[in-house]
Amino acid sequence: MPTSDCFVSVVAPLHNDAAILDFFVDRVHRILADHYANYELLLIDDGSKDATSSQVTPLLQKYNCVRYIQLSRRFGQETAISAGLDTAIGDYVVVMIPYMDPPELIPEIVQKARMGSNIVYGILDSRRGQPFWLRLGARAFFWCANHLFNLNIPKDATHFRVLSRKAVNALNRITDSQRYLRVMSIQVGYEDEGFPYQPDSSSGSRNQTFFNAVTLGINILRSNSISPLRLVTWIGLLAGFANASYMVYLVARNLLLGEASSGQALLGLQISGLFLLVFLILAVLGEYVGSILLESKGGPRYHVSDERNSTVMIADQERRNVTAAEQVDSDRVGS
Repeated sequence: MPTSDCFVSVVAPLHNDAAILDFFVDRVHRILADHYANYELLLIDDGSKDATSSQVTPLLQKYNCVRYIQLSRRFGQETAISAGLDTAIGDYVVVMIPYMDPPELIPEIVQKARMGSNIVYGILDSRRGQPFWLRLGARAFFWCANHLFNLNIPKDATHFRVLSRKAVNALNRITDSQRYLRVMSIQVGYEDEGFPYQPDSSSGSRNQTFFNAVTLGINILRSNSISPLRLVTWIGLLAGFANASYMVYLVARNLLLGEASSGQALLGLQISGLFLLVFLILAVLGEYVGSILLESKGGPRYHVSDERNSTVMIADQERRNVTAAEQVDSDRVGS
């Protein structure tokens, strides 16, 4: 029998997850049905090219309170999660990655949120089994993000988290086209706490490539901090001061000693260093100009090509929940 009357929504982004979909939906649905009188499972298909879409149909007939939203193409995991947050109606919304996060932890992490924290985020207990380069890169990324770029991202934080309705409404008001849940959840300023856990291995794994990991790190830093620009500014100023000092040294040597040093090796090193600095500044500026271009294009963050629901959408038919925007509309109609 359900032990809680709060409405819990689970948002799960999918991409070519047909092999684990049946197992994942069965586990999540069993947990939700055993613990909550009102719940929903939102499957957000981020442009899968496998049999995910066709495999969902029998699952919708078998399980109640399941919603399937198919995006028109692949927009990225973060955008798929945003699509789920836009349509989730629960008092608490759980975000989880199907091949990584264990559904059995849903009641525990939701209970932590109900005790006062608007956001409870998952933290990896360990990175056992990950490649050495990924463990080292993750450590370097979190150190740079927190000490150099002031992002305050909890170390080893994952997408697995529960958000209160207040936190979800706040996140949905953010209009940035480049959204990163792990950063936005902290920046909204609501009470939060970590939830250490061990990733699930029963649903398989998905290895991340070096290129994708580096690209993700660069995108997060560029989209949420101007510190890289400030850093190259200081480097440029220091380089300019060093070159000015060297020019003064050469003039003083010529005037006082009446001789000029060829300094070919030092001159070559100086020129190489200046070219490196120029290209570094151009690379950082190029990233930010590209980010400005993406933001200036405007338009919706995603497009939905298909949406299907289970026959019974709300376990308790007397229970309804609305987002903040819908509540404002209903108040206007009533007035």
